[in-house]
Amino acid sequence: MKQKITAHKKGIAIAIVICLIAGIVYYKKSNTNHTEMPTIVNTASVLKGDIKESISLRAALEGTESAEIVSRLHYEVLQLNVKEGDRVKRGQVLAVLESDTLKEEIKRAEDQLALAKVESSEASSRSAQNVELAKAQLEDKLKDQQTAYEKAVLDRDEIKRKYDNIKTLVDAGIETEEALKEIQNTYDAAQQAVDSYTVEDGKVVATAADLKSIENSADNSAGSRAKNIAMLQTELNNKRKDLEECQIVSPIDGTITRVNIKLGRFADDTDDDKPMFVVENIDQLEMDILVSEYDIGKIEIGQTATITADILKGETVEGIVDRISPTGEEKAGSTERVIPTTVRITGDTKGLIAGINAKAEILISQSNDTLILPLECLQQNEDGTISVLRVNSENKIEVIPITTGVENDLNVEVFSDMLQEGDNIVVTPTPDLVEGTLVTTPEMMQQMDTKADVENPQGNIESTDENTENDTENNQEQNTQDDTENNEQDNAENADNTPSDSIE
Repeated sequence: MKQKITAHKKGIAIAIVICLIAGIVYYKKSNTNHTEMPTIVNTASVLKGDIKESISLRAALEGTESAEIVSRLHYEVLQLNVKEGDRVKRGQVLAVLESDTLKEEIKRAEDQLALAKVESSEASSRSAQNVELAKAQLEDKLKDQQTAYEKAVLDRDEIKRKYDNIKTLVDAGIETEEALKEIQNTYDAAQQAVDSYTVEDGKVVATAADLKSIENSADNSAGSRAKNIAMLQTELNNKRKDLEECQIVSPIDGTITRVNIKLGRFADDTDDDKPMFVVENIDQLEMDILVSEYDIGKIEIGQTATITADILKGETVEGIVDRISPTGEEKAGSTERVIPTTVRITGDTKGLIAGINAKAEILISQSNDTLILPLECLQQNEDGTISVLRVNSENKIEVIPITTGVENDLNVEVFSDMLQEGDNIVVTPTPDLVEGTLVTTPEMMQQMDTKADVENPQGNIESTDENTENDTENNQEQNTQDDTENNEQDNAENADNTPSDSIE
């Protein structure tokens, strides 16, 4: 009997537990339907610090002045006066070429030129004498012609008087027409004799044929002689220039950075056809960077630059934008245009080597001790203004209008009287986040889970609704099974006890 009562009490307790679980599930479901669920967002804190905008580009370091020294002469190198690393001055002899053969050629060329000048002078002298003789002969000829001309004029005038007298007699009937015709023919012949002379203002002058004769008396080979002398002079000048170039000199002050020639080799036979010498002014270094057409508007002459290189081992050197090309050029493998820009090193170049790669970070703008946010926090409004979404102490959204300042690839300077250091700002805001929206963050949810684990380490009832329902169903099934087993046990006990009861 005692066992039966115990089993009955056990069934009542199980039923009470089932009711309690069902009530909790119902309460949580009801509470969920009437409570606003927060939107999960990521946030970033407003920081206070320094921000700068800069452009970083890589290029090789070069001397501000350099010279590649070559020789076109096929002469042997007799002396090599410098080695790589030597400092040289402008005009200093770096190497000497063999020149004995060239000196002999110059002597022969000088002799040929002198002979040609003598022959030309003699020919010119003979030509001048011939011309003078021809002129003298022409003058004598003109004197004789002048005398003959004057006599012809007198004869013509005399015949004219006779013609006039006979014509008068013919008109009077004393002379015949035949006599007049005869004197007319005589007059015409005398006039032809006068007209045969070339006369200007009564003086006989030389004809074109006379002048041509004088010209022909000159030496017609004078032009070819002058051309030959010019050719000989040019050849001599070239050989003298070659002799000067047999001494290879530096055109600038600097340092020998490359020597590509050896003693005994010809000057035009260098290693891999490279220059004989390379001289650079490495006391002053620079780097030619290629700035994108999209960034060149930010670059100005005089802007500072910070130079870094592996060889500096973390140290930096200052530089300055020195030159900007007035024209752009095509970027290899792209339609983008780039503008060559020169950055000159203004700091100590000790430790730097011409020819190595370095990076120049050109400072565009900078702001110190200012409020900074990631660019992803900015929200562009329809009216063109910018705002950010702050999460207040009640975990609700506040829309804060801002203006921006210095900006780089990651962060931006922000201005607002409503913002302060440490404020939590939504990252990548979405259109559904408006003023007053309740939000939470993954960090806040993790903190709540941690707190729940501390307060309820078993995690039995304070799990999810789904688990609670599953637990309820499982408990109901388990309780039903237990009740069935208990009833069967009670019935068996009652059956066993019936005879005893009857006996009593």
